[in-house]
Amino acid sequence: MKLIAFLLVLAILLASGIWAAGLEITEIDFNVDYDDAYTYRIEDRDRIDSGSVSMTNDSKIDAYLLPGSNLTFTIRVENTFQGENPDLRGVFARVTIEEIDDGADLEEESIDFDLEPGNDNRVDVNFPIPLDADAGTYNVIIEAEGEDRNETPHNTELSLKLEVKKQSHDIRITKVLLNPSIVDCNRKAKLTAEAMNLGSNTENEVALEFKAASIGINSYDKDVSLESSDEASEEEKTYTKTLNIEVPSFFRAGTFPILVSLYWKNFILFDQKTVDLVVKDCVSGAKTTEEPKQEEKEEEVAVIQPEDEEGLAAEEPVTYSQEISVLKSPFLAIALGGVAIIVLIALAIAGYRARAQ
Repeated sequence: MKLIAFLLVLAILLASGIWAAGLEITEIDFNVDYDDAYTYRIEDRDRIDSGSVSMTNDSKIDAYLLPGSNLTFTIRVENTFQGENPDLRGVFARVTIEEIDDGADLEEESIDFDLEPGNDNRVDVNFPIPLDADAGTYNVIIEAEGEDRNETPHNTELSLKLEVKKQSHDIRITKVLLNPSIVDCNRKAKLTAEAMNLGSNTENEVALEFKAASIGINSYDKDVSLESSDEASEEEKTYTKTLNIEVPSFFRAGTFPILVSLYWKNFILFDQKTVDLVVKDCVSGAKTTEEPKQEEKEEEVAVIQPEDEEGLAAEEPVTYSQEISVLKSPFLAIALGGVAIIVLIALAIAGYRARAQ
């Protein structure tokens, strides 16, 4: 009886072990990449923050996460089946951050792959955190899914917590647009930049500058006010600056970098972007310079053509002049002279006979 009970318990343990085998998430790492805003340098933070996540439900992801950051999860997925158990096909990882995008979820998936029993694979899932994300804690659902050769689905899931923070002073350049970025004959362009307050404090001395000494651009707007991102509308916490650019025609072709700089307290550099204006030689002007050459060639041809016509016309008069020259030829003169002599002889004979009678 004891033997039967032991075998029963062993069978249950083995069954539970087999039942637990399948698709598992065995490791999660995170990486936070901040943008180039100089505010991070002021607070002595590194450009990249990284770490590992505890594999327990409702664990907190210990990342220093700010609006506008890029968050990447590296997820290790394993096929824990053994021996003759099935391969898993079309395996992928999915990450969902709930209600972070103005109340809506953000969801991203990894590439899919196959896993043989006992094997694992690491995949990346990347999230750009919205600029308007509110400070607070958000639920993160990390899943892995796949199916075996019999199309039986296998999946696993882990629930985590993620905190988004806001700095007290955080102003950034959120958009730079140069249109067009390449000019030639019409050397006019329009540069637009957008600055936004993502911090919790209202800012009253913000300056936005466009500068490119090589083409004479030096535009500086100061004492700009931006409301706190916690309380303001999109318009109240955003400043947009537009500048019309015209490169003189005598400037040589080349690439001219334009610096867009954002200052806190009107002089402390917080953020900076660079955009290149490419100036090319005027293509249509080049065509215009070539066209006179083509016209000259056409004129030369036009000049040659009349000469040909004159030549053809000259050949016909030559034929006519030859006809005229035939009438004045020496053969005709000799013939006429002979006729004249015969006439004179005839007249002389006639006169002689008349006198003889």
